[in-house]
Amino acid sequence: MLIISKRVHIEQFLTSFSEFASFDSQGHKYYFVFHDRERGGQLTLMNTNGNWSIHGKGDKYSDIAETFLDVEEVLPLLWKHRAAVNHAIKEIRTNDQQQSG
Repeated sequence: MLIISKRVHIEQFLTSFSEFASFDSQGHKYYFVFHDRERGGQLTLMNTNGNWSIHGKGDKYSDIAETFLDVEEVLPLLWKHRAAVNHAIKEIRTNDQQQSG
């Protein structure tokens, strides 16, 4: 199981993003949701044909639109939120094991 404890693990996560992300067939994008520690809501990291974007929402806020990011911007974002990303990865793996077991 991938756990982000080094910056190189973030690169591995991004390379294998479709293994962890859900697919939105209407938007033709992969998306991965994790807790937004700063604002207390959730962040959704999305990839559409190699283009990265992020969107946040919570009880008291919602970003107006997706913010498009270069991969150089995605790396520090995921590093900053690595505990929440690791928690989301663990939940995905647990759900996968329960469904296959």
